[in-house]
Amino acid sequence: MTEETVSRGQPTAVAISRQYPVEQAFFQPLLLGAILVMIPALLIHFFLDVQSMHRLMKILFGNWISPLILWFFVASLMHLWMKRGRLNREQQQTEVVAKSALPVVLSETVASAEGSGIWAGLQQKLSSSQVSNDNLLLTRLRLFLAQSHHTGEVDEAFGITEREYMRGSFALSRFMVWAIPILGFIGTVWGISNGIAHFSDAMTATNSVTDVSSMLKDNLPLVTNSLATAFDTTLLALLLSVPLMMTMISLEKREEAYLIQLDQQWFHEIKPRLEQEVGGLTVATAVVGDSSHSMAPVQSVANEIKMLSTQVGALQETMEDLYEMIFESRLSDFKKHGQ
Repeated sequence: MTEETVSRGQPTAVAISRQYPVEQAFFQPLLLGAILVMIPALLIHFFLDVQSMHRLMKILFGNWISPLILWFFVASLMHLWMKRGRLNREQQQTEVVAKSALPVVLSETVASAEGSGIWAGLQQKLSSSQVSNDNLLLTRLRLFLAQSHHTGEVDEAFGITEREYMRGSFALSRFMVWAIPILGFIGTVWGISNGIAHFSDAMTATNSVTDVSSMLKDNLPLVTNSLATAFDTTLLALLLSVPLMMTMISLEKREEAYLIQLDQQWFHEIKPRLEQEVGGLTVATAVVGDSSHSMAPVQSVANEIKMLSTQVGALQETMEDLYEMIFESRLSDFKKHGQ
């Protein structure tokens, strides 16, 4: 993160922060998840008898794969929860800038003021608030006011990068949603292979048919425990991946809705007012004049297409007349031959 509050001075394009404010680092959730899950799992295996525990405790801590699944689940859930908190703060800061600070600054600024004057007034209004320097709306304002000709570079830059940052911020969560079922399948393969290995050892350890039943009786608990581990890990992984996927999709949709709302607010409310205050009307008029001049080639092409359509219609009528003449001549020949 950069500065926590709005930086002072005239806005410049070089000083614009391009960091995504809703990005959440994954190290802290991984560390907290390890403390909450892995340490208790190690203590249970060292100081308690796993076989005498409740069935639920066996599913959660009865093998070495289930704690890894729980660790990934808890870390991902904490990561999404922290990201949700960042999104809430970002939305609140945007409301402060758009609804409180910016309208007051624009109402107090004369129409001939430059971008530096608006930015200075915005600094004063936000000096007592907790608006971070990398707020999306504030960054758009800084970049727009730093431009000399107020072109569409702001819209092109932020319309793409904000959504790319948003997709990238969910990359690790998507990996965890994918990795949890994979760990469950690994536990299944490991448990089944372990059970088959115990059964194979029991069969190869005996030399007579009479000892087979006793060997199976002694080794059957090992085989069943391995099979239980195989199915328990798959069950745990599938049960945890469903709510984690729902939470991630819900938060992603909410963040996408915030970016859409920010675009609508920028295009329909804030940017037109800013263009009016910083002399953007003159620029808009010039752009309209240039666009009307650039429409001349388009009009010429339209006229050519219209003329071509007229020629095609005339050619079609000529072909129809020709067909009628050929048909009448053939009909008359047929009548002559028939007579």
